[in-house]
Amino acid sequence: MSKVTKNDVKDQTKSVVKKLTQQFDGWNTDTERLVLYADFMGFKERVIKTPHVDLKKQMKEFRETWERRMTPLILSDNLKFAQFSDSILIVANGTSWKMFNLITKAAARLMHVALSKGFALKGVLAEGVFTYDEKNEIYFGRPLVDAYLLHEEIKYYGIVVHHTAEKTVKKYAAVNDNPYSDSPIALEKGLTGHYHLCWNMIDEKLEAIDCTEDCVKLLDTIAETVSGKPRIYIDNTKKVLMEDQKRVNEQKEKLGTDSATTKIGKVS
Repeated sequence: MSKVTKNDVKDQTKSVVKKLTQQFDGWNTDTERLVLYADFMGFKERVIKTPHVDLKKQMKEFRETWERRMTPLILSDNLKFAQFSDSILIVANGTSWKMFNLITKAAARLMHVALSKGFALKGVLAEGVFTYDEKNEIYFGRPLVDAYLLHEEIKYYGIVVHHTAEKTVKKYAAVNDNPYSDSPIALEKGLTGHYHLCWNMIDEKLEAIDCTEDCVKLLDTIAETVSGKPRIYIDNTKKVLMEDQKRVNEQKEKLGTDSATTKIGKVS
């Protein structure tokens, strides 16, 4: 019988590690995932009117802050994100509570970082089979199409839930953890009750704190730089924030601040 050398053991260990890595690397398999598509509003005008070097600096500041804030959320490798120009893609590797929690936190953090850097933003959370092939830079699937199409209809700054992800949101949303509401939001054809993230009820540290006042200040700062249509977006956003603030706080008072697993929606 041949003698087993240290190199043989080393080679066998590498082989086992490689197989385990392939087995548990869920990103290699196309599966149901939560997908968030978002982009900056008025970016074309900003590109035209802002000196290139200045806009590059602004984008760099946003990106560096965004990556730093995202670091704790992507450590488990269950959350991925990519950016091309003003478009941002965030994908959670599944539809479980853990994945929902991660992408919700990422969405809230994205809203806060973008607005703090002077970039107004809107996006859509959808669900379905999606390919996230980072190595070959292939990102596609029905959820991205669904998110993009609904995104075009939104007339306020926030994160709206596509109907494909609504069941997941209803199942996992909570007033003291990941607050969502179905209060009226502005779409192209008018107001409608549509589930969306209450990003003003989660602060920059991802704690369940009412930071509506700070969010309104960020909107007012952006308002000082624009006229016309963007002002309508800002007014619409303030109305949503105020209604969500009212609903969530009423629910917290009614259920108790420790009722972190109680779902929210219409307040009776």
